[in-house]
Parts: sequence; structure tokens; C-alpha cells
Amino acid sequence: MSGRPAPSRAPPPGRAFPPQGPRRTRPGPRRRPGRGRQRHPVPGRRHPALVLRQGLGRARRPAGEPAETAGLPTLAQLTSAEQRWADREEDITAVGGDPFEVGQVFARRWTERLSDTVHLQQLSTEYPRIPHRIDGELLRYAARFGLLAHKDDQIDEHDRYAIRAGFWREVDLRTAAEHAPAGD
Repeated sequence: MSGRPAPSRAPPPGRAFPPQGPRRTRPGPRRRPGRGRQRHPVPGRRHPALVLRQGLGRARRPAGEPAETAGLPTLAQLTSAEQRWADREEDITAVGGDPFEVGQVFARRWTERLSDTVHLQQLSTEYPRIPHRIDGELLRYAARFGLLAHKDDQIDEHDRYAIRAGFWREVDLRTAAEHAPAGD
């Protein structure tokens, strides 16, 4: 063998060994009547609990984003590293903590960086709903300005409405500017 002395089996001071006997390293499955058998459901029959709970308290939502808005890019996708750095500098020096202003700044950056105005038209048809991915990014951006309520780290409901209102105000200004006659 290895020449090392066998470890001492003496218990540490003040402790006794656990009882000796057969030990399992992992507990085995519990044996109860009916467990272990596979029950095959009868076709067309539902479990009673599923019937009772079916549809309670659940909002019917589509499986994902609608195809029209799924193609809308997020601000992070439209922003280069240099722009991200400049945005942070502007946020520190020029942007206040007003929720309406925060929504406007986000929308201004997003609309300025869009290369295709079709995306802006798609977004404006969604009013008052902001597509989920863009809304999440908007609220995360607003959270950087300390608009979080201290209770649940959630943005206050009134602030969320103001942030989204600022977003839509800026989007409306951009879409109106595109439709205005050029040459007045």
C-alpha cells in the first residue's frame, strides 16, 4: 500500500461517532401504493384539477411578439460603442431625472439611429402599446436615473406612465416631421 499511516478513527473531543450500521448514501424511492406504475391518461379526459383551474387568473397573450414588431431593433442593437460612451456622458451632464424627459431622450436616440423609417411607421401604428423588448429597454434605461421606488426596485406606476408618454411624444414629433412638407 502507500506507506501512509491509516487515519485515526478516534472521535474529536466532545463528539461521538455516528451509529454504525448499514447506511445509504442516497435515500431510495418511497414505496407507496400506486407509485411506480405508469398511468396512461384516457384520451379526451382531463384531470379534475386541470378542469377546475383552467383559465383562472390568466391573461390570454399571444405566444410571442407580433411579426410586425418582432423586427424592430432595440436601441442597444442600433448603438455603437462610441455612441454608447457619448450617451453615458450626455446622461451624466445633460439629462435630468424627470421621467418624461427620460422617455423623450430614449425615443430621440432610438429614432435618430433607425436607418429605415418603415420601422418608425410600424411603431407608430402600435400606439399606445410599446413593443415588449423596446419597453423593457426603455424602463431599464430609466432605472439608471434613480427612478426606482425603494420598496420593490420597481419604477413607480406614475413614473412609468410619464416615461412612456415622453417616449410617445418624441416618436409623434419624429413621425410628424417626416410627414411635414419639406420646403416651407
